[in-house]
Amino acid sequence: MNRRLNLDAHLESTLKNRRARRAFAARLDMTIKRAKVTSGRVAKTLGVPERDVTLWRAGVVVPKSTDCARLSELLDVDVAWLCAGHA
Repeated sequence: MNRRLNLDAHLESTLKNRRARRAFAARLDMTIKRAKVTSGRVAKTLGVPERDVTLWRAGVVVPKSTDCARLSELLDVDVAWLCAGHA
């Protein structure tokens, strides 16, 4: 639960910081490309519109913490790394 609260707080601050949004987007985009999946497949697996995934990859918005956790599972990467750049 505590980790989730920390992730929520980090994502909230990321929304306000353009550089952090772009860094998240770069990590997400790179990870999706390495996994060789499409934005459409990611969206379908997460149950979100493909437009949301496209906006995440562009750094316009960041996903909710629950979506970040599901993204990390789908893409087989650590959630802390994906969302905050921490190993």
